[in-house]
Amino acid sequence: PGVQKERWEEAHVVRHCALSLVGEPIMYPRIDEFLGELHSRDISTFLVTNGQHPDAIEKLRPVTQLYVSVDAPTETSLIEIDRPLFSDAWDRLRRSLSSLKDKGQRTVARLTVVK
Repeated sequence: PGVQKERWEEAHVVRHCALSLVGEPIMYPRIDEFLGELHSRDISTFLVTNGQHPDAIEKLRPVTQLYVSVDAPTETSLIEIDRPLFSDAWDRLRRSLSSLKDKGQRTVARLTVVK
């Protein structure tokens, strides 16, 4: 009630897909295929990564917007806050951030502030 038919139909057309669930979406084995399918349907893609897989980020096909979560300003605080799986988590994050400048796509550093 009170909604124009055109608006109702428009609201049911997928235009954006945000990939940011539990876990690391970049590690899904068919992520490139999935992104390609979304783009072929003119659906924009927003992918959030924790930056722990720099090789996968380098190989990833372009997305509309790539978010990298930066949860801490130092290696020590990253270990304390994130309790990462990898002993070289800080280096992995830095490599991921460095590789973004070569990708030539829109990226966002998503900062986490903890008191």
